[in-house]
Amino acid sequence: STRSRFQADRRHQRGHFSGLDGKTAHGLVCSCDGYAIHAVIDSQCAGLDAGFVLDGIANGIPIVADLAAALALLGGSEGTLIYGMAPASGLFSDEDRHTLLAAMTAGLNLVSGMREFLGDEATFQAVAQHHGVTIRDVRRPSALKDLKLFSGSISRVRCARIAVLGTDGAIGKRTTATPLVQALRVHGISAVLVSTGQTGLMQGCRFGVPLDAIPSQFGSGEVEAAVVAA
Repeated sequence: STRSRFQADRRHQRGHFSGLDGKTAHGLVCSCDGYAIHAVIDSQCAGLDAGFVLDGIANGIPIVADLAAALALLGGSEGTLIYGMAPASGLFSDEDRHTLLAAMTAGLNLVSGMREFLGDEATFQAVAQHHGVTIRDVRRPSALKDLKLFSGSISRVRCARIAVLGTDGAIGKRTTATPLVQALRVHGISAVLVSTGQTGLMQGCRFGVPLDAIPSQFGSGEVEAAVVAA
């Protein structure tokens, strides 16, 4: 989709874009095929360019102080608020919920990669229905009956596979893999990123699974199926 999108910060937009918890927003600001990112909401960095804050290179995506400023950029057109935080707890604060409900009331769709699924909550369901907006919980896994066990089908895949691994979260796996795929394509090599996290799926990866939201019994099978599909 090419409709306008905004990144929402945690704790009522108080200065998390420049920290580790802002990794989802960082990824979307750097590269995003799934959404057109038009602004980042972060009160402490307001007035700055998002690319400049991340790596010193401006990219034309402004940082604004609050939801009202982001809505002003839309000028009445349709848009979506992406919750761009990835705190270790995976949980929303009360202030988060207040801001997200305000965004829906203003006519914005919601996208979230958190462990709490807003689409399951009665209050959010009611507001979404009343204002004609949608909620996308990116981390929601397939139904248990649809999850795949490892089958060995990966043995039939003949293309090269590059595994980008790490011993922790938020240490740069996707950040490494994304430009690697882009560089391969520039050199005429057909390449695709298989995402195992919510940020990659938000970026528009066609193949992947929210791996840490899947029971470990099905982890290898789900990744295998995604690679085979890719």
